Amino acid sequence: MENVTSYVTPEKLMAYWEKALPSFINIAVGLAILVIGLWIAKRIGNVVRKNIVKAPNIDDTLANFLGSIAKYTLTVIVVVAAVTKMGIEASSLVAMLGAATLAIGLALQGTLGNVAAGVMLMLFRPYKIGDYVGVAGEEGIVHDINIFTTVLTSLDNIKIIIANGEAWGSTIQNYTSMGVRRVDVDYGIHYDDDIDKAIKIMKDVSAAHPSVLTKPDTPWAKVVKLNDSSVDIQNRVWCQADDYWDVMFDLNKSIKEAFDKNGITIPYPHQVEIDG
Repeated sequence: MENVTSYVTPEKLMAYWEKALPSFINIAVGLAILVIGLWIAKRIGNVVRKNIVKAPNIDDTLANFLGSIAKYTLTVIVVVAAVTKMGIEASSLVAMLGAATLAIGLALQGTLGNVAAGVMLMLFRPYKIGDYVGVAGEEGIVHDINIFTTVLTSLDNIKIIIANGEAWGSTIQNYTSMGVRRVDVDYGIHYDDDIDKAIKIMKDVSAAHPSVLTKPDTPWAKVVKLNDSSVDIQNRVWCQADDYWDVMFDLNKSIKEAFDKNGITIPYPHQVEIDG
């Protein structure tokens, strides 16, 4: 049998290498463009955000959004440049995308919807970075808004990522945009206790709290329900939105202690067992 190595000569290997070398170089350069370009796109996005936020009348929310637009736009340019350098003609790439238009459109339908919803969020500004909101059934402080998602941080420091399309299509509750919030808490007292005395204690304790406001209204307390084993009195006070939780927790403790000192009891639930 004829030796096959006779067909593979150093000259032929050199010819193959010389022919393939430009393709390898183009692929290597294309990968370099991709890696370096993506890094530059990210850096430019951050630079755009930092410079825009310095402009007057522009807050972090809009700056982050415009920065993300710059980043993703440059990312698309870098990917196209890298693919073209690797030997795929731009016209061929366009033709391939054109042939797959229907499939790509279906695949990106949700993504494009998120982009459109992100633009609507920027135009109407139902919330901004730093607001405490309820969005799509989740609650937290707005950490970031980009062209695809809204990022919240919960009170126990959990990162929550919500697609902009879902955020825009849901009910949005902004707990901080009005500046002040009302704290409503119900306290149940025994039926034999003095209701007027309990109401006065609740109002006095509330008024003494340094974070409780007198506008838009002074502390308010009235009977709201007659339960099976308690008379429920609701306490309402106003405070700055940032003080909401502190005021609620402080008043729960202070009012309970004041009730104990003045003989006002909070009854336990009663269960009656009947022997057959």
